[in-house]
Amino acid sequence: MSSRFGESITVCVGSVNSVKVRGVRRAFEKFFRYVEVVPVEVAGVAAQPLSFEDVVRGAISRASEALRACGGRGLGVGVEAGIFSFASRYFDVHAACVYDGSRRFLGFSPAFQVPSRFVELIRSGEFKELEEVVDRHFGTERIGEKGGLISLLTRGEVVREELVYYAVVMALVPLLNRGLYSEAEHEGI
Repeated sequence: MSSRFGESITVCVGSVNSVKVRGVRRAFEKFFRYVEVVPVEVAGVAAQPLSFEDVVRGAISRASEALRACGGRGLGVGVEAGIFSFASRYFDVHAACVYDGSRRFLGFSPAFQVPSRFVELIRSGEFKELEEVVDRHFGTERIGEKGGLISLLTRGEVVREELVYYAVVMALVPLLNRGLYSEAEHEGI
């Protein structure tokens, strides 16, 4: 069992998606004894980010809006999944932002390759989100609120909640190790 960072914390999550909320809760419970998780619906987030920068912007926006919705109490957490391209391939990644009202901490999940034909269906405008393409192709329903595409591609070995969990834990690294990181390392985000 890991040592606890603090006694209690309020975590405002910029999503009501149960997979995201559970992943965020698991991450914070590793380091805090008592965790109050407050899921909030946020507006103004793109349906399907199609660049690494848009994924990060979505996570930052979700964290900021969540903290605002909770009246600045605790930490705002935003998790955004999206697609980025590299070497003529497409990858899905989850970005997490933890926001304390003045500093933003970022972390990322492992990324996995998405079939190009799925992305092209989104780019063409036939579908708005990867979840819609996946549901049609695999005959699933709202897979993004369950195991996610990764669960289908890994035959259940990895599920979306784990990607959220790891992204949030990675975002917590500088917060948990304050003496190692300078204030300048958190500027500009």
